[in-house]
Amino acid sequence: MAICANSERYDLLIQGGRVIDPEQGRDTVNQDVAVLDGKIVRIERGIRADARQVIDAAGLLVVPGLIDLHTHVYDAMTALSVPADPVALNTGVTTVVDCGTSGAATFAGFRKYCVEKARCRILAAVNIATIGLADMPECGYAPFVDSNKAASCIGANRDIAVAVKIRASRNALGDQGTIQTLWMAREAAEVAGVPVICHLGEPPPAYDEILGALRPGDILTHCFRQGPMHCPIDRNGRIKKTVEQARDRGVLFDVGHGRGSFSWRTARLMLQQDFWPDIISTDLHTGSIQPPIAISMPDVMSKMLHLGMDLNAVLAAATINPARSIGWQDRIGSLKVGQAADIAVLRLEEGAFMLSDSHLNLETVARRFIAVWTILAGEPVPCRDG
Repeated sequence: MAICANSERYDLLIQGGRVIDPEQGRDTVNQDVAVLDGKIVRIERGIRADARQVIDAAGLLVVPGLIDLHTHVYDAMTALSVPADPVALNTGVTTVVDCGTSGAATFAGFRKYCVEKARCRILAAVNIATIGLADMPECGYAPFVDSNKAASCIGANRDIAVAVKIRASRNALGDQGTIQTLWMAREAAEVAGVPVICHLGEPPPAYDEILGALRPGDILTHCFRQGPMHCPIDRNGRIKKTVEQARDRGVLFDVGHGRGSFSWRTARLMLQQDFWPDIISTDLHTGSIQPPIAISMPDVMSKMLHLGMDLNAVLAAATINPARSIGWQDRIGSLKVGQAADIAVLRLEEGAFMLSDSHLNLETVARRFIAVWTILAGEPVPCRDG
């Protein structure tokens, strides 16, 4: 299917790439992608037409723009946050979800000074705490935890607010470290009709309590944590039954790498038992963007590829799966004709590359993703490492 342009002149023509779109089951080589007025209008071999700009994608992957479901980009408001554009534009990421950095009391500023000024698309999971992550423990003062305000904030910002965020850990809940706060987040999510994105940290609450409170479609981030606390693996190296039960119930599992939440050992043990992540994300913040961790979406995707995840499955977990998880699958996450031309052009580089988990354990990987171009609504941006 193609949307024909009368002049057969396009704004952008991406030529000769391997086009992979997991949402449509497409994986074809030597394909061209034509873009006009910010939308994809043709995908086929050998498009002969003029274009204002041509990108030679021979030997490269042309995929939907990457979606990072777990970031902290309320820049200058919290010590945790980083500016979205310098990272996204250099890593093939066209959409980021700020994961609870803002709450109902701080959301207007987040929208005005971050969302509206960024080139990349910024969506948001609204923190159950009205102050977001302006201070911690954000849920340590009972009046700050307000399910009605969280739900109302989402209702007033439907164009960008896509989830409720809670950090279900002692350093977030303070003396209120009980499962009740998660139930309040769940209540807000039910009213707003969105998922809960739940962070794992040190208990309380207990791991099994958290898993038991999550609904089908809710998202557990930091799924490959190292033990002994909030680890999905038992002492015998087996996946805990409560984890398997949560997945069977429809809970989604997100990598959420971060500074302390990704373990080679945990991930390998889970993958060996056929437990693959639904979503790949970075947990981008000031502590995870700096060496020696210095993560990015291509970096985390490379780690999952190294651990044995299929190429198309890796790309699905970085594109259409996060889009579906927040109900945006009709707008982002695929290369459908007529959809916004959010595209990543990646190189799958072969060699010997050292990558670290969150605990500074190094492994040599044979393939890694390098972002070459980030294309936002048809506007191409060359990536720094490409």
